[in-house]
Amino acid sequence: MGIFDFLFGSKIPSTTFDSLRKKIVELRKSGLYPFNDNLPEAISFPYDFWEDLIRIYRNTDKDGLERAFSVFWADGEIIFSEVKTGSGRMVKSGGSIQVKYSHHPTKKEYARKDVILDGSVLKRKDIYYKNVPKSLEVQYLFNIHSHPKHLSEVDNGYYNFFSAQDIKSLISSNAVITGLITDKLWLLIRTKSTPRDVSNLLDSQMTPQYMEENLHIGVYRADFNKKAYRYHLVKDN
Repeated sequence: MGIFDFLFGSKIPSTTFDSLRKKIVELRKSGLYPFNDNLPEAISFPYDFWEDLIRIYRNTDKDGLERAFSVFWADGEIIFSEVKTGSGRMVKSGGSIQVKYSHHPTKKEYARKDVILDGSVLKRKDIYYKNVPKSLEVQYLFNIHSHPKHLSEVDNGYYNFFSAQDIKSLISSNAVITGLITDKLWLLIRTKSTPRDVSNLLDSQMTPQYMEENLHIGVYRADFNKKAYRYHLVKDN
């Protein structure tokens, strides 16, 4: 993938995470899904997104337990909800986000911004009073879960891909996007052509090619700290 970035990355048009965020919120409000032909070929992410995501990957790799979390946009910041540790076979995500501005206790002309996750202050910043927004913007975006590595005596081990149940949950929840952390980041974007009835899906069918060609789901793969590219662009790299 590194050589792919070097040879082809600059030639492939990409969208920023912020642009993707705005599109997700717009689609959710309208109850629509994107056309497959309108999906971006690549998606770029800010530094703080990767910093938190890699931490979750390392914790999963260390103890072998699945994790799940919700991704929020909280007034200019990407926030991952509290990680729930699963049994290794099942995990649930959650999280409640609030943003509050208050008068700074010691600095004149400054406000204090608190990002509160599940009742506890997660982040705190000092904001010049003229930069305090007139309205707050807190948005749930999507869920991501992690899969631990399965050890093998034959090779270096392997990671499970999305399960059939993951896809059924994506469809039944009416979500636009979902994600998976293995030793890479995988993102799925549901499209207008994705079938509504997936009750007969099997785990054996869950490959990137099947999702793209049969389920009409946009499949993205990213090495850590790199852009996420449509799978059909990087499958041989």
